[in-house]
Amino acid sequence: MTRRQLHKDPDAPLLPKYKKIKAYILEGIASHSFTDALPSENKLADFFSVSRMTARKAMDELEKEGHITRVNGKGSFVKTQKHFSGFFRVRPFKQWAEDLKVKPSTRVLNAGVIETPKEIASVLDYPDQIIQVSRLNYFDNLAVRYSVHHLRTDIAAGILMDDLQKESVNELLANKYRVDITKISQDLKAVNLPGKIASLFKVEAGYPAFHFKRIEFTNDRPVCYVEYFIRGEMAFRDVFSPKLERSL
Repeated sequence: MTRRQLHKDPDAPLLPKYKKIKAYILEGIASHSFTDALPSENKLADFFSVSRMTARKAMDELEKEGHITRVNGKGSFVKTQKHFSGFFRVRPFKQWAEDLKVKPSTRVLNAGVIETPKEIASVLDYPDQIIQVSRLNYFDNLAVRYSVHHLRTDIAAGILMDDLQKESVNELLANKYRVDITKISQDLKAVNLPGKIASLFKVEAGYPAFHFKRIEFTNDRPVCYVEYFIRGEMAFRDVFSPKLERSL
């Protein structure tokens, strides 16, 4: 940890000392300078020339806000984020496969930056170029899901450099780009697969499927628009533990 890691703006308003420490840690997480263990309270106190109590206040707030986790006797660590939207958990494809006890795999069909189609620019409220990623997901070599993600370049421009064959887009957003999905707007309807998509599944055109259209938000800001086509017999095959609301 060196003084050169601090980026000072002479025109920026003065912050309380503990908030400067918070900003430093959050900047380090966002830039991936910190990916696991964080500086100790003693080191932060020395670095910022403050009391340990001030450093502890900053770390307490970061922990309460869900950015870090603290382990007695070991220190503080960057917290792995999970995605929640109310009572709806966005489950990675590999977790679905694990629950069904099948082997998952993914083939990236296309990934790049495109001019934003008019209808998607309206949905994302973002007229600039966007990232488009299309993939085919398999269970035990059976194609079960075709997906096309559209992502704002201002929140995840580096995602094209990630291993999209192995990584979940939503996990990358949460854990690497610090974008938590806080709300989802979704439409679902039964469809017959058009010829081009049916060929990806190696079935005849007209094969029954379900078509999902999903807008994902972080704090009411749309950040991703995704479409899924899932073969009909697999769409609702699942294993899970129900959580029931009980009346008093």
